[in-house]
Formats: sequence, C-alpha cells, structure tokens
Amino acid sequence: MLLLLLAYKLMAVQSEQTQADSKGATPTAHGKTPVVGTYRATATATNTATGTNRRENIMQLHQLEGLDSWMWQVGLPQHRLVIFYGNPLSPVMGPIGQYSDADLIAHLQAQAQVYASLDPTHPVVPALDYVSPIAQPVPMADGTWTYRMPDDSIQHYVTLANANHALFFFDMQIGHSTVQKEVQHVWSYLEQPGVDLSLDPEFDMAPGDVPSVEFGRMYASEINWAINQLSNLVITHHLPPKILIIHQFLESMLPDWQKIKLQPGVEVVTCVDGFGPPGSKIGDYEVFDHQQLIEYPGMKLFYRLDKPLMSPQDVLALNPPPLMVMYQ
Repeated sequence: MLLLLLAYKLMAVQSEQTQADSKGATPTAHGKTPVVGTYRATATATNTATGTNRRENIMQLHQLEGLDSWMWQVGLPQHRLVIFYGNPLSPVMGPIGQYSDADLIAHLQAQAQVYASLDPTHPVVPALDYVSPIAQPVPMADGTWTYRMPDDSIQHYVTLANANHALFFFDMQIGHSTVQKEVQHVWSYLEQPGVDLSLDPEFDMAPGDVPSVEFGRMYASEINWAINQLSNLVITHHLPPKILIIHQFLESMLPDWQKIKLQPGVEVVTCVDGFGPPGSKIGDYEVFDHQQLIEYPGMKLFYRLDKPLMSPQDVLALNPPPLMVMYQ
C-alpha cells in the first residue's frame, strides 16, 4: 500500500509538470454541438463479410443458449465504453479503490447513463479498468519492479463486472517486465469473454529508469504481439471481439505508432491520458485521437485532478467524439 501511494504521488508531481510544459498542440474548440467524426476503417478481416457472418452466426448460437449473450452484442464503433479505473488497494488510483462493490457499480452505471442520454445513437457499455500489474518505485524480488494482484481479487472484480453487464480490463503497468510475460500471467482470464486488455506505455521502462520518476515508452512490436495473441484467441476460442486500450499523453510514449497493425477480432482504442485543464487535454486529443488515430478514439478524465473537469457534453463535442471515456 505504501509503495502504491508513493508511486502515485511521484507520478502526480511528474505528470503535472509535464502537462504544464509539454503541451504544444493547438486546442480545438469545445462546447459545441457534437460533431459526428469519421473513424479509420484500417482493420481488414473484422470488416469483411466473412468476419461479420462468422460473428453473427456465433452470436445467434450464444443467444439461443443464453451464454453471456450481451457480450456478443458489444462492439466498436456502434457502442461507447464508459470505464472506471483503479485498484482496490489504493483510493488514490481511482474509483475502484474508493467504493464498496455496490457503490462502485451504482456510480459507474450512473456515469454511463449520462452519456447514454446525451447520445442515444451509441448504447453505452460500462467497464472496470483494473490495474495489475502495478509498477513500483523500487525493485521487486523477481526484478520486474511490478506487483501483481492476487487471483482472488482479480476474480472478484471480473465476476462483479460481468454480473452487472460490464466488461473487465487488465490495465498493465509492466515496469521492467515485458508485455509477453505479463499477458501470459493473466492468460487464463483473457480466455474468458468479457475480459479485455489495457496497456500503459508510461510504465514500460527503459533499462535503468525508475517508474513514476521517468516516463516510459512502448514500441509497436510489443503492441502488435498483444494484438496478434488476442486475435488468435478470439478466432480459435470463438470469443467475442477483444478490446485493447493503449494509454498515451506524450508523443514519446508511442514512438513508432505508425507500425501498429490491426488484426481481426481486436478493436484498438487510443486513450488520451494525463490530467490537466481542458485546453491541454483537448490539444492532446487533437493529436493522438485525430491526427494520429490508430483505430478508435478514447479520452481519460480525472475526477480530482482535472481542473475543471470536462463535462460529458464537452467530451462528446470532441472531433471525433470518443468511443471510450475513462474516469480515474
């Protein structure tokens, strides 16, 4: 617990300075009538007739059998995700650590309903973004500088999410570990429908760097490995499409983003991260979810650190409107 708090206090100081110094993008206007933007249809097989027919046939089978049929109806760009971020060990990290189970779901559903009411054309799917592993400011016994959450806690929140028609995401801060090692560590959960993945380049550390002191970066080769694994999993296990969220608030965090390759069965969201005033956040969004959009746009908001906090109306006024909104 002490390590978690120390890490996030260090991160807050570092991130605040970076938000103030590094935002060079020109903010876009906000507060206008929502503009229906276009999303890059760069995926191949997911948009083909074969891929669509396969998904529809399997979805019909699951609906007939009553096996988590709602999960088969979730997809981008037709839906919007509203997500709560955090870890149950630390209230500092977000809503997941701040509420009891009942209150967490109630607050999540209430926040999701706001977006559903504002934009009925995109049904809202709630989700929990559960941070594990958690980057640590000191080495751990295995040399990874990460702490992995215990299975009983993970399963508790997977069950809590899915039982309330919400998705569950592993949000990975890999420290000095690797994407391959950490994904394999939770592979048995990813084999389940309704369990998805987030990658946070901020905590993918270069040799010698300290999490929450220096900012990390993640290369396309790491991300493509994860996309390929998820794609193969969806195809071979006949699962609903998997969603991969990639966090970013500095260009250096995804140095070769152009090399990220989409694959069938995986929907990729770029989550514009980092706290700060609306102008800075909108400027980042203009770059990472407009000029450099990989597939689908997403925005992260901080209830306590964004001053002022962007309203849902302001969020939906972005161009293109985000298909994922995450709250920390």
